[in-house]
Amino acid sequence: MTNTGFVALPVLQAIYGQRTVLPAAIATVFVAVVMFPIAVILLELGQQDAHGSHTGPLATVMHVLLNPLVISTLIGLLLSLLGFRMPAPVSAYFGIFADPLTPCALFAIGLGLSIEGLRANIGRASLLSAVKLVIMLLIVYGLSVSLGLEPLYAIAAVIRAAVPTAKTVYILAGEYHCEEMMVASTVSMTTLVSVISLVVWLYGLSGLATRIAAR
Repeated sequence: MTNTGFVALPVLQAIYGQRTVLPAAIATVFVAVVMFPIAVILLELGQQDAHGSHTGPLATVMHVLLNPLVISTLIGLLLSLLGFRMPAPVSAYFGIFADPLTPCALFAIGLGLSIEGLRANIGRASLLSAVKLVIMLLIVYGLSVSLGLEPLYAIAAVIRAAVPTAKTVYILAGEYHCEEMMVASTVSMTTLVSVISLVVWLYGLSGLATRIAAR
């Protein structure tokens, strides 16, 4: 789960322009309405197995739909389909809360970390960071090339995969009391390492960017 909203989209818009934002935004919506509910369902099932209890399918579906991260995305999609636009003062007011969200999320993750916990999870966190920022990126780039994606979409896909792990993973881990320390370590590590890896991929994609600019 990548930090698209607060890292990938601003980077794409600042460097490549508004055209690359649309495909990344579409992919973000897919993650929010498909992948995220699947993750919640798996956590629900895992929690049931751990406690030896079984919840009915309807109760599980309702828990997924009523999850704040899922329901907020669904409400936003519904309002967008209905053509609803927030008044400028309301949008500006929400922007006050949205702007500091990423640093506050990182601060909260930092509060949840301890030196002992980081040392205890350094191995698994390093492995997950390598999967996130190396293996997954190579898979995304390979698929983009093999499928013959347009340069615009290929850049959006790769940059979206190159950003850190999303802070929502830590929220889920805390909500279900599942590997909070390891998740916090992984989010922190991918955030630090992606500063370098993102620059490397931006430089590597400069050829595709030149093709887009020439159009």
